[in-house]
Amino acid sequence: MTNDTITAPRAAEAGVPAEMSRRLLARRLFLAFHRWTGLILGAIFVVVGLTGAILSFAPQIDAALHPHLLRSTPPSADAPYASLDEIYAAAIADLPPGATPSFMAMPRGRDGVVSLSYRLRDADDVTETHRLFIDPYTTKATGDRAIKRGDDEIRQFFFNSVRSLHYTLWQGSDRSWLVGGPALVLLPSMLLGIVLWWPRPGQWRLAFAIKRKASAERRIFDLHRVVGAVVAVVLCCSLTSGCFFVFRQPGRDLVRLFSSVREAPRGLASRPIADREPIGLDAALRIAERSFPGAAPTGFSLPANEKGVYVVSMRAPEEPNHANGRNRVTIDRFSGQVLFTEDRSAFSAGERFLEWLLPLHSGEAFGLGGQAVIFLAGLAPAFLYVTGFIRWRRRRRAVSA
Repeated sequence: MTNDTITAPRAAEAGVPAEMSRRLLARRLFLAFHRWTGLILGAIFVVVGLTGAILSFAPQIDAALHPHLLRSTPPSADAPYASLDEIYAAAIADLPPGATPSFMAMPRGRDGVVSLSYRLRDADDVTETHRLFIDPYTTKATGDRAIKRGDDEIRQFFFNSVRSLHYTLWQGSDRSWLVGGPALVLLPSMLLGIVLWWPRPGQWRLAFAIKRKASAERRIFDLHRVVGAVVAVVLCCSLTSGCFFVFRQPGRDLVRLFSSVREAPRGLASRPIADREPIGLDAALRIAERSFPGAAPTGFSLPANEKGVYVVSMRAPEEPNHANGRNRVTIDRFSGQVLFTEDRSAFSAGERFLEWLLPLHSGEAFGLGGQAVIFLAGLAPAFLYVTGFIRWRRRRRAVSA
């Protein structure tokens, strides 16, 4: 497939029809684009793929490594959680002075824990992000984890550091284009690889064949071709979704060309009422459940100041995103008035497309099987880069000889 070295003029001299010579020239150009984008930008793709493979099972790995921190023991099979207000009050009592809570995430399973994210200024006036974990049955803290300190992208909680490397190459969120830009180039290169591999009618079996008795160079070529073909669809989906994460607003504007995409209103605020305490998380959950009966709470965005609001995330059973529900209710924390509701059942086609990007990217849309596919696909760029580089080096040596 990569031995098409006949240029258009040479093809004409050899008596090859003009249309065929143009095809040979186009194929040669396609191969050159595919080869050089892979060699130059493929190293970034290798890093992104390997870190993505690690992140695909991050929740399970973290829980297995830190069961004392991330596991609880239900008193019985049907034991209920303590009330949200009790859990929150116990968590607040364990926070250091000056801490500002921002989000409370609910357990992802019966043996999970509640996590409370909070920020804190240290002695050097640098903002630290922490996460406090609470047993939802006993309301006792199981431990505290430092997530990030200031703008340091490397020396932070391991999986956060891996995620920063995956999305920004440790350069910070304002430089995520360092990953998104190459992805925009590698995506058409991957599509061209599919075009170059695509077999003729009746040759599909040969397209997946690896000649065992062939030369080492031929086996490397076959392995590169077959592995690339097997993982191409998954990698293209990962590259596409990754580009949407990096170039969020241009991506949403692009989707708007085909479908409506609504934005949540900004500036929603609670109205403090004299001599009235906030309604609390249990009351906020009851209000959210009236809007989304049958959905389960996944998290609560907490008010940062007196006029802050509760935002309750509710996950319906059919949602592709398992970690955080897309049904959201914004509530005035004094009056209990519903200020805004985001109902995924009313999503447009464009909003549905955007909703699926993250669970497809992580694989969680299809459970452990989907995560396993993403894990294996994350290893593939390293294999493709190595086999592609070996083949390129051998061809260069053959030409120079």
